Amino acid sequence: MARYFMHFWSDEKCGARFRARLSGTMLSYSAGDDFQRMGVAPGDVVYIISVYDGQVMLIGGIPVGSVLTSRTAAMSVIDDDVEAAAEYILPVEGFATEQYFTRQLLMEEVGDLRILTPEGGTKPLRFADGDEVDEQSLQGVHEITPASALLLDQVLSQPFQDFLSIADEQEEEDEIDDSDLAAISLSFADEQLNRRVRSAAMDFVVWAFEEKGWTVLHVDDPEEGYDLQCTMGDDHLHIVVKGNVNDTIEFMLGELEYARAEHDGHFALCLVSAALSDKPRLSTFSGDDLYDLFDARPLHWVFRYREEEDTLDTEDF
Repeated sequence: MARYFMHFWSDEKCGARFRARLSGTMLSYSAGDDFQRMGVAPGDVVYIISVYDGQVMLIGGIPVGSVLTSRTAAMSVIDDDVEAAAEYILPVEGFATEQYFTRQLLMEEVGDLRILTPEGGTKPLRFADGDEVDEQSLQGVHEITPASALLLDQVLSQPFQDFLSIADEQEEEDEIDDSDLAAISLSFADEQLNRRVRSAAMDFVVWAFEEKGWTVLHVDDPEEGYDLQCTMGDDHLHIVVKGNVNDTIEFMLGELEYARAEHDGHFALCLVSAALSDKPRLSTFSGDDLYDLFDARPLHWVFRYREEEDTLDTEDF
């Protein structure tokens, strides 16, 4: 009879696999040092879990096909770069699930999970504080009840796709070091120059699109997150216009503009480099281009005082 287990992956490991774009790919193995001690054997099922911010994430499931007991054996079967571990479980070929890293179990689902104790009883997951699961208690391998396995199977059967928030995407692309960030910020620090560059860039983009037969309308509502709406027949674009006084492909986006790039299939960014010269250069990018071709890093935070809090201390020093 099959037995069922949970195997814990650290948030750091999940993050590394997420950044390696393994989300949505089949689980090919799991590495650890408790499989044999816990009695994991071919025919069992191991569910991969993690904990992020006190919440349980269900990464995927592995119907166990074999258990390897050395890295040498794992390197010959999996990959030369496989992580170092004492043991590895491999799935029955073609039967592992896809791995996702933001699939969060609902609190009622977490509350229904039961771990088998060495005495043959069961116990719920341990909570450290309020609604936060105790991460330490889940590390390693734990046998769970068939009913818990059925619950996890039901979650895995639902369609799912990892999502990436704006902050996550910026963190992933964060390859601009502090000195580069300071230099780029300084190049856009002159507000008067920025206004001249923006005006010249706007005029150039409007001219360029009208020359090609587009109808161009200015969008005056800043909450829309773009500057121009261009139409030609059934085609339309929502254009964000950026200008640079230098002949470089660098610009800064606001949060609404970034959201447009992420979610608007008609988004386009038009950058006019050397905008004040006699030879301005227009470059146009889609939202996907921003993710595929650029490094990005957040620059500003917005703060607003919560007036309902204690009286503000405005003492001068």
